[in-house]
Amino acid sequence: MRSLIEDILYDRRSGISTLPLRAGLHVLSRVYGAVVRIRAGLYRRGWLRSENVPCRVVSIGNITVGGTGKTPVVIMTARLLRKAGYSVAVVSRGYCAGKAGARVVSDRNSVLLTPAEAGDEPHLVAASLPGVPVVAGVHRLDAARLAWDRFRPDIILLDDAFQHLALRRDADIVTLDVARPFGNGCLLPRGTLREHPRSLGRARAALFTRFGGDAPSVGLERLVHRFHPGLPVFYSRHVPAGVRPIFSETKAPTGSLRGRRVAAVCNIANPASFHALLGELGAEIVWKGVFPDHYRYRPGEPENIGRTARKHGADAVVLTAKDERDLPEGADFDGLEALVLDIEAVMAGDAEEYLRLIAGTSPT
Repeated sequence: MRSLIEDILYDRRSGISTLPLRAGLHVLSRVYGAVVRIRAGLYRRGWLRSENVPCRVVSIGNITVGGTGKTPVVIMTARLLRKAGYSVAVVSRGYCAGKAGARVVSDRNSVLLTPAEAGDEPHLVAASLPGVPVVAGVHRLDAARLAWDRFRPDIILLDDAFQHLALRRDADIVTLDVARPFGNGCLLPRGTLREHPRSLGRARAALFTRFGGDAPSVGLERLVHRFHPGLPVFYSRHVPAGVRPIFSETKAPTGSLRGRRVAAVCNIANPASFHALLGELGAEIVWKGVFPDHYRYRPGEPENIGRTARKHGADAVVLTAKDERDLPEGADFDGLEALVLDIEAVMAGDAEEYLRLIAGTSPT
């Protein structure tokens, strides 16, 4: 059922057989939309209170369910801030992590928790940002307070918190996938929108991810300005940063994938972007293993994936860095070479103006 609903959400199934379910989900999306509007209104009028922490807080989130590439943007933004002289901490939810309370994933010296304890995305952020503390917790306010108490950063970056209104922030950056900025235009659970695009009125800027152009897009900016006239619009690209064996830090050039017959395996919200990037690198995808977002692979499952990949003629399995963190310890793909394609976000355009908006002031 989950797979069927996801296929409807992402418009992968639209036949007559799915019509009753789609109609039911559409009714539920109306109810969901009303609840979201009421909640936002209560915060806007001050009937629900947003709490502060004593430093600048910037959220990098989205208005759709997953797949916009916001976590690479968080990593990119933290690096830009560090290079400019700011001390930064990152606060993340820690989806499917083993502990409920706020916990320090990494301090300024080392990563302290496993992916199972931290959540796959916080662990990925921590491993990608040596010197930057990462704190995870379902309740962002508690996690942000812990980050402030322990590390006293100049700026806290919130990963995926546009809807978490209990914590006041100084700026909200909304990431939009350039291919499907507003998903299929429907709210959950009929579509992938968490909020109506009118919610961009709360944002300080929009950032299009996976942008392929060399100049600002008038069409994309008009799309945003329909809902928030004059909102600053930025662009970023997702670029391959190297290929390496799973559980290894030794990277090879991405050109090493050219001409290889691979099985593309991923548990991310937007598998099509991963498949497209592999194709751009010259790999021939002979089998696609698509799993639910944040899926934790069971013991023995990698071996089954490897056997299936062999049957389709693959000479390697290629995964994302998030998948790597959701594999069981010592995972083996039936002896087939298993590789991770590391992906990074880079600014396409005015990084200085983006940095000024994020930081708000010059570093002290």
